Amino acid sequence: LASLPVVKSEVMGVRAMTEGGTRERILEVALGLFERQGYAGTSLRDISDQLGVTKAALYYHFPSKEALLDAVLTPALTQVRDVLTSDPADRTELVTRLVDVVGDVGPQVLVAISDPAIAAHLSRLAGGTPLPEQVAAAIAGPLPADPGEEAALRVRAACAVACLPAGVRAFRRVNPAASRLDGPTRALLVRTVLAVLRTT
Repeated sequence: LASLPVVKSEVMGVRAMTEGGTRERILEVALGLFERQGYAGTSLRDISDQLGVTKAALYYHFPSKEALLDAVLTPALTQVRDVLTSDPADRTELVTRLVDVVGDVGPQVLVAISDPAIAAHLSRLAGGTPLPEQVAAAIAGPLPADPGEEAALRVRAACAVACLPAGVRAFRRVNPAASRLDGPTRALLVRTVLAVLRTT
């Protein structure tokens, strides 16, 4: 009998999440914690405490932290893949589309690109090759035959990819309520990525 209030509380917690907070609210809170604390530094208890529900309510929607991470990252990964498999007219258009994706779904992409703790998980979701490497290969284009030139281009491409989350993070620090990059910032970030690549 002493355990009945606990069971009742957990059932009510599940009901509260299914009727009110919903799956989207869980993802929103989890993403915020992943951004602030890192994936490794965030537990399911942290997420449930932030939501004000029991862990049982959380398990009702997501059986593990890994399943929750899948749900957080998959929409952004899908958008990035769509850009990488598109047929842009040139490198400038490709970079512009990537800037738009990172700017519009920024938090997910920032977590995906920036958090070393999810690298292996992300590689599995991305098909075996880490997402930053896929993006770098796409914006680098055909590699030169000379090994020294190839190495230099790979380095520039890796640095250019790092500009994407860094630029969006800097913008959001000054404009926390903005849902997307403004026009001048968007153009600046495109120019910066292309400048790092030393191309036009």
